[in-house]
Amino acid sequence: MNRDTAVKLAQQAIKANNKRLVDALLARKAERDASPSPATSELPTIAVTCATGWECYAIVEELVATRRFKVRALYRTPGTQAAARLEALLKKADTESPGLLTLQSGVDMNSAEKLTQAFKGCTGVVLYNTANTSMAGKITNHGNDPVGGRPVVMRQVQAALEALRANPSVQQVITLIFPTDKVTGIADDAPPIPWWIDQKLRLSDFLRGQGVNVTCIYRPAYYYAMHRVDYTAQAHFRGSGALSRNMITENNIPGITDPDFLVNWVDVRDIGKWVGTCFEYPEVFNNENLSLASSAVTGHQLVEIAERCNRHGTKFKYRQFPLWLMKILSRISEEVVYPLRYAEWYNDKGNGYDFACQEDLADLNRVHPLWTFERELEFWGINDIKPAASQKA
Repeated sequence: MNRDTAVKLAQQAIKANNKRLVDALLARKAERDASPSPATSELPTIAVTCATGWECYAIVEELVATRRFKVRALYRTPGTQAAARLEALLKKADTESPGLLTLQSGVDMNSAEKLTQAFKGCTGVVLYNTANTSMAGKITNHGNDPVGGRPVVMRQVQAALEALRANPSVQQVITLIFPTDKVTGIADDAPPIPWWIDQKLRLSDFLRGQGVNVTCIYRPAYYYAMHRVDYTAQAHFRGSGALSRNMITENNIPGITDPDFLVNWVDVRDIGKWVGTCFEYPEVFNNENLSLASSAVTGHQLVEIAERCNRHGTKFKYRQFPLWLMKILSRISEEVVYPLRYAEWYNDKGNGYDFACQEDLADLNRVHPLWTFERELEFWGINDIKPAASQKA
């Protein structure tokens, strides 16, 4: 079987599975609306690991916004910029809904003892695992080091498993994983899967095999926020000008994929909303896989959207960072390894994405209106960037 056929069949199956889940969710919601349960004063408590990260912070923020859960944000290092952002969210939450959010620092993902204490009394856990070693923002990238990297991942998983077994109150775990593997062992001459993607794709099934109820959310490896300079600042950007807020400028929308390659993008707010829905309707999502994206567009389409939304006629151009240069840089900088392997695996006759077109996201939109690239541009202030020529006039 060739790669395109394998990817197409997988995409059809993913779309059908999402439709099945959304149909079941909307039917269950209709039943609840018709026969509402008596109100309860005690909200379920959800623990979110790695809560200072951009994805898990957004999950914390969205869970708090629902006011249906008590949220326990777990992280390791206090005193960082990212921790300050959590503290600002706590202050806001306490003003609007006291007691919904608590922060717990000093939580080491490698420590079963720390995680056992952190999960105490929780009904749900958002479990995020990484292939990197990190201490107070200093990251050891294991992209080129599977021998050292695999134990890093599995130490976290083993510690989490021990903590979950010690806390039977936890009824549902949500994992956040890369798009599913559609080609390995199926398509002819499929490129090798990067070891850390392979490792993380195995985690949900590993935990299920140990009796843990896991809802697995597959989300793209490409985030809208890749265009951001600083995604942990409390004000969402560093600096006061449009150029300091992001890396999109006049005549420049950066990317690492070919301009005509269709990419599944995601905004972390959409991930947070769906995490809340999975916890709210466990009877629908228990031990299920859900695939997410916020949009499915090419580099050329990103340019078209930016120019259409700009209020001043500013022109943009998609600029691809050359793969050959990334390969050279990866020999001297570990930080380049991850995006390089993503590009090779997802783009170069490899895995492809979960959704083949924008219309494939219609079922997700039936539940949560997706955070579009148009909204992102407005949020960043891109729509108000004026052409350089008019600024000089």
